[in-house]
Amino acid sequence: MRVLADMVGNLTPTEGDGGDVRSVAVVGAGVTGLVAAYELRRRGVNVTLYEASGHAGGAIRTTHADGFLAEHGPNSFVTSAAVDTLLQQLDLQDDVVEANPEANKRYVVRSSVMTPFPLTPAAMLGTSLLSFKAKLRVLLEPLVRTRTQDTDESVASFVRRRLGHEVLDYAVDPFISGIFAGDPETLSMAHAFPRVAELERQYGSLSKGLMMQRKRFSSGESNPATHEGHLTSSPAARARLISFVDGMQTLTDALEASIAGTLRLGCPVRLVHRQEARWVVDAGQDGASRSRTVDAVVMATPAHVLAAMEMSAPMRKFAAPIERVEYPPVSTLTLGFRREDVAHRLDGFGVLVPATERRNILGALFSSSLFPSRAPDDCVTITCFVGGARQADRAREDTDLLVERVLLDLRQLLGVRGEPVFAKHVYWPRAIPQYTVGYQAVKDAADTTEQQNPGLYLAGNYRNGVSVGDCVASGQQVAERVASYLTRAG
Repeated sequence: MRVLADMVGNLTPTEGDGGDVRSVAVVGAGVTGLVAAYELRRRGVNVTLYEASGHAGGAIRTTHADGFLAEHGPNSFVTSAAVDTLLQQLDLQDDVVEANPEANKRYVVRSSVMTPFPLTPAAMLGTSLLSFKAKLRVLLEPLVRTRTQDTDESVASFVRRRLGHEVLDYAVDPFISGIFAGDPETLSMAHAFPRVAELERQYGSLSKGLMMQRKRFSSGESNPATHEGHLTSSPAARARLISFVDGMQTLTDALEASIAGTLRLGCPVRLVHRQEARWVVDAGQDGASRSRTVDAVVMATPAHVLAAMEMSAPMRKFAAPIERVEYPPVSTLTLGFRREDVAHRLDGFGVLVPATERRNILGALFSSSLFPSRAPDDCVTITCFVGGARQADRAREDTDLLVERVLLDLRQLLGVRGEPVFAKHVYWPRAIPQYTVGYQAVKDAADTTEQQNPGLYLAGNYRNGVSVGDCVASGQQVAERVASYLTRAG
């Protein structure tokens, strides 16, 4: 991996009327904060990036031990034109590894049997995952009336209304767990999956909308490759599911290296307040508190961090809905087994478990089938997820009990024998923000907070999407907005 040092060396400072270099404080060194700091520094802005913990990267961390690779958080992400540009700038093209195209099955459990999820209309007609009645209900979807009420609707209500309860239970619910670790009864369709909600609004039918998108794609107008309900932004871009040879931390390590000298680890920001036309940031490190005056502040922290900070009355007044965003706990358990001790072929992406199946796991990724170098040659790696909104208390259990519970499911579903030869347990007390019904209040609060506090910007996965790709885009977009503000202010 090589960082573009020549790019950093050729930066031109952004100066105000008095010749001073414009300065920005970025709070939070997760993916969003790292990308924001990187993009601002590329524009010649004097950046300081504050991170309360002892490491950058947020949820993205990778452990290597005994020939196994374990991801603490995200295991992969989908590319876009913006992501591809970032990878080129960081010189990471040779480190990228695409998901094994032969591991394209997504299994879903029904009646304790793992069934491939149908990925085509023909497969849907022949699948045993849905009953004949449920398939007929799907085929009749174009006849369902469009909802006329202009109020927020849950994912569960939307799917039951348009596709029926069985599709909700065995097709949508498990994927909700895989993306949000959430509950479809409480998540907002308009905010969790805005593109899908838009299909009904624009075309009156999901089926008709998808057909129109395919027609537009075939004519070169747009690319319907989707991830978490979002469309790629470039007709020429091919969305790829990727990771890196040495794991996801490769990305955040490269970003960290590219902004050398700007990062302050173990330095929590305790207070942000406006002073005349600038901002004062009080941050603590090694037991001491230091203040710095800057022209703008980017808060790239989880929403709940705002609640723990000292904030001025105008900021606290408008930010209250943001502070109440829910983050259910999730435990990630990466287990390594001898290949001979797992009966299943692991010939797919992984398995998702509907809530109605009442299992211990939300799902599992067949990590060593997806990407190379995840396990020794004679072993396999399976990454399991526990807890979320469905079973929050289970995520908090200790490692030994968690391994015992997970093994019960893996033995029944995958034919696992014996004990794991490797185990890595990571507990996230607050994992993924929940875009619940009424989430517009959160987005309005973020907009108003920025409007009432010029030079303050809010970014992160609670605002414009929870995927790694969404966070990269969020960091790029907020950097563009900050740069524009500095130009106007200067």
